[in-house]
Order: sequence, then C-alpha cells, then structure tokens
Amino acid sequence: MTNPVHKSYVTELQKVYTALFADAVLAFPDLRVEFDKDQSRLSRVVEQRGLPTFVVDLPALGKHLDRCLANGEYTTSGLPLSRGYTRRIPIPEFLRGLYLLVFHDNGRLKENPDVEAIVFLRQFLLCAKKADLNCGIREVEQEVLGFFNVDASLPEPEIFWSLQAPCTEDVLRTFRGFSENERYASRARASLGARASRLLTNLDSVSSIVSTTLGVYDFREWNFKHGPGAVSDKTSRQNKYCFGNWSERLETAFPLADCGFHNLTSWATNVDKMEIGSQEPFSKLIDVPKTFKKPRLIASEPSEHMWCQQNVKHYMYRRVHGSWIGDFVRFDDQSLNQQLCLEGSRDGRLATVDLSAASDRVSCSAVGELFRGNPKLLLALQATRTRYVQYTWPSNAKCERVQLRKYSTMGNATTFPVESLMFLSIALACVLTERKLAPTVQNIRFLAGQVAVFGDDIVIPEGCRELFVSLLEILDFKVNTEKSFWTGLFRESCGVDAYAGVNVAPVYWHRAYDGKPESVASAVDVMNNFYSKFFINTSAAIASTVTRYVLPRVSTRSGVLGRKSFVDPGPPSTAKCRWNKDLQRTEFYVPTIKIVATRTSIQDDSALLQYFTEAPPPHIMWSGGIPQRPASKIRYGWVPADKFASN
Repeated sequence: MTNPVHKSYVTELQKVYTALFADAVLAFPDLRVEFDKDQSRLSRVVEQRGLPTFVVDLPALGKHLDRCLANGEYTTSGLPLSRGYTRRIPIPEFLRGLYLLVFHDNGRLKENPDVEAIVFLRQFLLCAKKADLNCGIREVEQEVLGFFNVDASLPEPEIFWSLQAPCTEDVLRTFRGFSENERYASRARASLGARASRLLTNLDSVSSIVSTTLGVYDFREWNFKHGPGAVSDKTSRQNKYCFGNWSERLETAFPLADCGFHNLTSWATNVDKMEIGSQEPFSKLIDVPKTFKKPRLIASEPSEHMWCQQNVKHYMYRRVHGSWIGDFVRFDDQSLNQQLCLEGSRDGRLATVDLSAASDRVSCSAVGELFRGNPKLLLALQATRTRYVQYTWPSNAKCERVQLRKYSTMGNATTFPVESLMFLSIALACVLTERKLAPTVQNIRFLAGQVAVFGDDIVIPEGCRELFVSLLEILDFKVNTEKSFWTGLFRESCGVDAYAGVNVAPVYWHRAYDGKPESVASAVDVMNNFYSKFFINTSAAIASTVTRYVLPRVSTRSGVLGRKSFVDPGPPSTAKCRWNKDLQRTEFYVPTIKIVATRTSIQDDSALLQYFTEAPPPHIMWSGGIPQRPASKIRYGWVPADKFASN
C-alpha cells in the first residue's frame, strides 16, 4: 500500500471498526466470541486487499444483504468475506452471529428477524461506502464512455430543438402527444399489447394537466441569477454578470436588453462589445469524486444559459410549490419520499424505484411531448438547452466536442425539475391505468400519499410497479434493479433505508482526519451521527482522532461545533470564559468554523445588475464583485453561553 492517503484511510477505518465491534458487544453480549473472530478475519483480509476491503468489498456485501432481505432468503454471492459457514449453510462466517439473528441457517429469512441485528449488519458493511476518494483515470474514462454511449442510444432530437427562432406553431406542429409519437407507440404495442393505447392516452392527459397546472411562463415574473458552480465560458476570476455571448436562440425567448442588463442605458452602452448570435455555446463535462469505483459526471453550462435556466427553474419551483403538484413533488424537501419509504416497508404496499443514469436518459422527444401543453415553457427550455458538450480525455489530453441527443446534463438548472415532473407524470398515468380511473385532477389528487417523486427516487403503489417499469423502458429509461425494491419489507429512498417501518440507514464515514477544516467538520458530523444512533464507542473513537482542537460538549440541538450530548451539558468547564460588558453576556473561547468568502472587484456597471439580482437587505453592508471559492478556516472565538444549550 504505497498511497499515503489510502494508508491513512485504512489506519483510521481499522480504528473505527474496532470501536464498532465494541459497540456490537454492548448490544449483543452473547456474541462477544463471534465478534472477536470477525475482527480477526477482517484484519487478515485488510492485510491482503487494503483499502478496497472497506470501500468496495463490504459495501458490495451490504447491497447483497439488502436484496436478500427483500427476497426473503440469503443466497451465496461469491464476494470477499462471504464464504459460507459450511457447504450446506450459505450464511457467511464473517458476522455469522448477526446474520443468524436475521436468517435461518438454511438462508430463509426469519419470521421476526432482529431489526437491531440488521442495523449492525448494515453499519459494518456500508460504513465506508461513501468515503471521499478519487477513482483512477481508467474508471473516469469508462464512466465518460458510458455517458456518451447512453446518449447515442436515445432518439435524435426533432428539428424543433435546433431552430434558431421557434414559435408556438412549431411546438404544436412537432409534438402531438406520446400516443401519436410513432416510436413510443410502436414500442408500447410490442411491450403491452392492447393496454398500450390507453396507457399512452392517459399519459398525454396527465402530462397536459401537469404542464397547464404550472400556468403560463413569462420570464418577467421570475428571478434571474447565476448558479453556485463553474461555467464553461469563464474562469473563476471572470465576471459572470458581464455576458460575452448571447445566441440567437436565446435572444428569441430571452431578449438581451430585458434579461442581460439592469436597464436599457447599460444595454445600449455595452451591447456593441458583445457577440450576439455569432457562436454556438457548449458545456464542459467534468468528473467529480463520488466513490472509489466511479466519479460523478456534471457539466458546466455557458454563463448566459445558466442565467436564464435559473429563471425557468424559479418559475417551476414556485408553481409546483403553490399547486397540487406539491403534494407529489417537493424539490427542496425529501421528507415526503422518506415518509412513504418507511410506510412502504411496514406492509409492502408501496414500492421504491430508482433509475440508472436517469438525467442522461431524458430525451428531447419525451420533454417535448411532456410540455406540449405549455408552449411558452417549452420554448424557454429549447432556448436555454446547450446542444454541445466538450470533454478532454485525461489519458491523452484529446478534446472532443459532441452534439447531444439527451435533453440536458446534470449542471443544467432545469434538469432536476424537468425529470421530476417527467417521472411524476409517468407514475400517475400508470396508477390511473392500472386502477381503471379517468385521468382527472380529482382522481390524481386522490393518489397523494401513494406516489412521490424526488428526482429519480420514486415511490409508487406496488401493484402498479410492473406497468411503471414497462412505460419507463418504452420512454428510454432504465430501472436500477440494485436500488429498487418492491418485494419483502426493505425499502430505500432519499437517504432512508427502511425495514419493517424502522430506519436502518447506517452512519457513513467519509474521510480520515488530517487537521484541515474540512476533515474537522467531517469528523464532528460523523462523530455526532454515530452518537445519535448510540454507537458510543465509535463516536468516541472518531472524536479521539481530532487532536488539534479541544471540542466542547454541547446539547444535541446546539449549533456550536462540538460533541453532542443527550443531556444538556451546560457551558464548557474547560474553556476560557469572559463577561462581554458591551453585549451583557457570558462567552466562552472555543473553536469555530468560519467560511471566508472574498470577492474580486468589478470595474464596470454590471455591479448594478449583481446588486439587483442579489437584492441584499438594507442593513447589510453589501459590496459587489466576483465571488471566489469560499475557504473554510477553524479559529478560536468567543461564543455566547446560551448557544451551548438546547434552543
């Protein structure tokens, strides 16, 4: 093991797992001897395989366990650390004591499995699943190749998507509905036979109801702004509020004079310096760390596209929140999916469905058919869509630019709301068809509490799941069978892993402590998460790694950086104390995390556009400028005494 980062991760994870075994002994004292053997087995495998044991092998076993819980039987997997106790007994030797509290020795799920044993099993197996590690160039390029292969499998976009100045008539002429789309109709007939026509007709009706419920889109009513991330046409030190290009397509839906300047005087003064309609903008595909096995792919959008996409996003978020659609989709709140996930795990009547590369499979054809009833919205989506993506292959530095078939990449501000409304419409149409209900608003609203969508995390009645999966495949989507559950009592959605109505989600360990502010914040979060689930030894083990700072004990509801306590610990006894006569309060000197954000000054009048966009309250000392990447710093500071207690 030559990589020093990997070595530090292994060292700390070994310490974490030693503490996990100590917590397991407290919960299951009769299994002490078994746990001693398990710890020895794990140590031997780590000596042979190193870090992949924690971040690859054990998480794979965790996925296998979830599937076995759903199927009601433990089967052999052939994975490391999964060798059966005997040839006739599939239960693994590793963690055998816990497995036998859940499964019979022949593998069959017990009638009343020990849910706490499930919690500990999943904690052991999935603890390091989300470790913050970069994967290799080979894994990155394989993921990028898969990205382009998925895109090539989608139908080519209609001519509408490349028009420079489309109008409402182009929308009505191009998109006639899912049932009139020959590609979708023929695939539906081949898959569903006689049911195809009714299903697609219902999907058309639901799509029309959803898109018209949003109301007429007018960019003047919604806020423009920049996203928090990078853009493809500017560096971090270049002014996003000074646009260098504005394509003809963008000008048609978002006139530059109205959308790109704070007033017409500024437009008249600066428009001659811009390149209007002279070039086709492109996004840049970027790989960011996700897991040890593969990266996450996002795309930085052109600044002018992101500016207008945020306006469309604001419209969609507000209109969904203020309508009945908000009973099914909450863009900023996962609690609905989480609640229904728990309910589905109690009786199995609700299924949780996850999709594979969902955003990469949203075709332009499907988006056009979905929003054909709201032409102005569809014209705005067409104008802000970036048709080309550029990627530089790390192995040979070759730069490749590809014209996309998909609607958009992750990075487009409208991707998440568009795909969410897409999957909602599909789910509702399937439930109405399966139950032979007319596609009316009244019947749709009756389904609240049975259907929920958050991106590609979907909850749907189990009896409608088969039709739902079929329609997804007809529309070019692919279900992730590893993360979708509809049998047994295990369900997973939006961070909640539930079994029989109990949240059995593990605490995820993210990174080894190295003294940097990010690792301190991570250690404190993970330490407190373990503490909240009563893994006391594990919490203490992680706390012991933070050697540079003396962390105070704080209540579980306190916002101060420190070790949480179920009892109100009061002010820290070991910290310096003072009386602040100016504010008339007692304060303590403790470490705090500060986010330092700097801005590079702007030399033109675009600072006014920034001011009106950010709309700071009058009591704030606001200054314009180009925001730089925030830096986290840990500094000792004076904190009021009441901040340590419950609020």
